[in-house]
Amino acid sequence: MSANEGYILTCRASAQALGGLEESLSEAGYTVRGVEKGAEVVSHVTGQEPDLVVIDDSVSDAEPLEIIKELRHRPGSRYIPLVLISSESPGETAAKAIQAGASDYIRKPFDLDEALARIHAHVARGRLIREAKREADTRGIVLDVVRDVTASLSSTEIFHILVRRVSRVFQIRRCSMILVNESGDRGTVVAAHDDPSINALSIDLGRYPEIRQATETGAPVLVKNLKGSALFEQIRPLWETEKIAVDVQSIVAVPFSFDKGRSGVFFLRSSPDEPSLDEAAVKLASDIVQGAVRALNTAATFENVLSHQEQLELMAKTDELTGCLSRRFLMEKLENELERAARYERLLGLVMFDIDDFKSLNDTHGHTTGDAALRAVGEVLRRSLRTADFVGRYGGDEFVLVLPETSAAGTHRLAERIRNGISRRLWELRGGKMRLTISGGVAGFPEVGIVTPEDLIDRADQALYEAKAAGRNKVFRRRSDGRTVTAESLPDTESDATDMEIDR
Repeated sequence: MSANEGYILTCRASAQALGGLEESLSEAGYTVRGVEKGAEVVSHVTGQEPDLVVIDDSVSDAEPLEIIKELRHRPGSRYIPLVLISSESPGETAAKAIQAGASDYIRKPFDLDEALARIHAHVARGRLIREAKREADTRGIVLDVVRDVTASLSSTEIFHILVRRVSRVFQIRRCSMILVNESGDRGTVVAAHDDPSINALSIDLGRYPEIRQATETGAPVLVKNLKGSALFEQIRPLWETEKIAVDVQSIVAVPFSFDKGRSGVFFLRSSPDEPSLDEAAVKLASDIVQGAVRALNTAATFENVLSHQEQLELMAKTDELTGCLSRRFLMEKLENELERAARYERLLGLVMFDIDDFKSLNDTHGHTTGDAALRAVGEVLRRSLRTADFVGRYGGDEFVLVLPETSAAGTHRLAERIRNGISRRLWELRGGKMRLTISGGVAGFPEVGIVTPEDLIDRADQALYEAKAAGRNKVFRRRSDGRTVTAESLPDTESDATDMEIDR
């Protein structure tokens, strides 16, 4: 393997325009891809993330400096080295290139050896910068998740927060917390993101060799390709006998222990249509679990010392920061409202909101400003309620708004009005005046597949995820038939059975 192995993208009118540079880069061990239009550069950079981009002034469909500016302002290419090659004299042109965001300026005709040396240096420096950025991002993710779980004094809530947050981080559906018995032959699933209704499900660990190995060795287990892994040789015949279709591509199992000897495994699985889990996933999951163990020990102490009645008396019903309901009391009230709606065949709407780019807000302006943003959004949501409605802080920057006697369409319209109102206002926060936006996911009852409070929240969470993926500052609703309803496609009234005349 060459020491210079990497991927370099060039943008030029033709390969000849670079005077043999592409050939020299290939000989030096780089993979080189050339495009002839400036418009192609952005799409290639977004999809491939090259180690360096060379832009030659021979490109005719776009100004080289404009290409550089666009790449430098996009989050995905912000830290990629950009080199401009031009036949113009350095002076003012070089200065403009550097101001636009170029990492270097090379004038034609150039010395190949000198150009290669510069490119080698920029590739090495760019890799170091991006690695440092990835490390910082990882630490930020761990801190955010650990802050969420530390706020809870219930191990059950901590388990559910972990599977929910980590599933989002890795963009996978299947993330579980499994407690293992003393003999190591059976486990209890205490939280599963893909099925929130699971509660204390007992499983035979003989059918999960990856969990057993993680428990026995005390070290994380990574399976990059389940189909080719020798770890599952003995269990595959059972899958065939029972006609089990295993829709899993990669696996991470991270062991942990807490509360003086209780042990468990943090269990992540990706499907073929999801991002693969790798060594970086193992490290991130391990760091998150390590931070969460401290919260679990605190929760275990709390649960062991206090009686159930004392816990209920001590658990605050109101979130101190936002003035909304605490997560625990929110879920109790939601369960009661859902039971009432089912018993009397009434409507119930739910919205899950979160603040867009909240992590960036905290990183840029500090957690004091982030707390001020949470208080501001909480106040808007509380003031948007009727007497029967309620809103709670679900975790981190997530809020859940519950609307009895309100159709899914009516809930969607109210959520859209709240979103629009927040986005149009200039907020006075600790970091100064700034804009805030929120995204929302809507769910309604009755609807096929919604039976428990967790079903309702999961449906809203799916819609929220789609709203985020579509660009943020939006409110989406997922119907039981899989169709996504947006603000643009929301009619004044809907004819389906779940949307009756009761509305806002």
